Amino acid sequence: MKLIVFIIVLFLMFFKTFAFVSYGQCIDHGSWLKDFEFPQEGVAEIKLMQPYAILDDPNLNPCCLQQGVMIIEKYEIHKDDGSTDPTFAFTDGRTWVNGYNGDNILQNDDCDRGGFKCDQLYEGDFEYTRRDNFDGSKLTLGENLIVKIITYAHCFYGTETNCYGSCKISFQSRYSVKDNNLTLSN
Repeated sequence: MKLIVFIIVLFLMFFKTFAFVSYGQCIDHGSWLKDFEFPQEGVAEIKLMQPYAILDDPNLNPCCLQQGVMIIEKYEIHKDDGSTDPTFAFTDGRTWVNGYNGDNILQNDDCDRGGFKCDQLYEGDFEYTRRDNFDGSKLTLGENLIVKIITYAHCFYGTETNCYGSCKISFQSRYSVKDNNLTLSN
């Protein structure tokens, strides 16, 4: 029995990202969609703006928060035809992005260490751009689409990964290729 408990504790220590809490504050800590386009056939580009870092605030728990989108989930493109299944799914589950991973986010006990400076933490880009390839033959130019993505920002690790900001973004778009170097006909 002690061996089973020991194995469970080790598992939880090494796989800390399975424990996850999100507070869902789109306004204070969430994302803003800056742009979405298809720069060329079969490529989707999304630009997200995220909260700036909050550094050394004595009233903040934890003591500081890093900038930029940190995790995305359920980034999908759906045809606007009433179907619930995505035509393209770019992420499966929660995915660290913008250079972040479970090892370079703020650990809650960092704030208690003498000499710790918030500016020593990794900082992702304030404006995060992501490009994904997809099979463009599954879409028709001019087709109406719904794009969905869940973003997480201002994350830190206590006994689990906590994110002050999470946002479910959903918007309509049209499949329209922006690449000026291509001449496309339908």
